[in-house]
Amino acid sequence: MKVTFQGKEVEATEVDVLAKDEHFNTYQLSDGHVLMFEEVLTGVQRLEGITNPDGMPAYQFQSQKVIRVK
Repeated sequence: MKVTFQGKEVEATEVDVLAKDEHFNTYQLSDGHVLMFEEVLTGVQRLEGITNPDGMPAYQFQSQKVIRVK
């Protein structure tokens, strides 16, 4: 598959995502409510032939925000 990375079209490979540990960040609001926030990965692609400065593969990802208010 082709994806856009830094303004260029590059080859990428879809990588399966298996949840290892997911949790909400929890915040107490001054009005007494509790805000719970989590970001969940929905897709990951490894960018072929591109590495970060320490030589590790570069990835592009999509995510979805999940918010709860109690």
